Amino acid sequence: MRRLWLLWVVAVALAGAQPKPDQREFNLMLDQIRAAIRAEDWPEASRLSMRLSNTLLELRSRSQATPGLELQHLEMLAGKDSITRNPLLPRMARAAFEAGEWPRAEALAQEALEAAKWGVFWWTGDAIHQGNIILGRLALRESKVEAAKRFLLAAGRTPGSSSLDGPGPNMALARDLLGRGETATVLAYLESCGQFWSGNRGKLAEWIALVRAGLTPDFGLNLGY
Repeated sequence: MRRLWLLWVVAVALAGAQPKPDQREFNLMLDQIRAAIRAEDWPEASRLSMRLSNTLLELRSRSQATPGLELQHLEMLAGKDSITRNPLLPRMARAAFEAGEWPRAEALAQEALEAAKWGVFWWTGDAIHQGNIILGRLALRESKVEAAKRFLLAAGRTPGSSSLDGPGPNMALARDLLGRGETATVLAYLESCGQFWSGNRGKLAEWIALVRAGLTPDFGLNLGY
């Protein structure tokens, strides 16, 4: 757990770096952190991760991250090891999609769904949900509405996660399908979201009522989760 916490600190820090960072310096710092973790030298790993975090927070104050830069940083952090890579796949797929890297987004979404087949971990619910959402949005870009509908329903069959229980599901694909008149599919998706989104505070019932009335709800921040 402590190893995952340290990696999470690095992931959060990397999300906000400047547009043109010194990649060699960051790679060296990440290698040092990984080496300390492998040696179970937690004080050194913590010191190095805080150093990296402080460096990136300083850079963040001067610029904002772009989806492409976020993807670059996440891939650098994830590496090839499934232990560090799999939890980041949902974010990587979403960043690739937002960056307009369609083939990369598809590959990462497929990788996330494949990784989710190997068991139920803390990130499994996000992998299933986001992987299907990204594939559905890619299908809709090619006007493959039936495929997009299947992906949306599959996204609703996630076992859930701490993030899905709090902020809730991603509604970008549902919104786009509503724009195509696919009310029944979106309603089915919303109803399935009730199985894992216990912290919706009545928002889910409100959305369902609006969709049944032929309206498109304001999904707010849920378009970006």
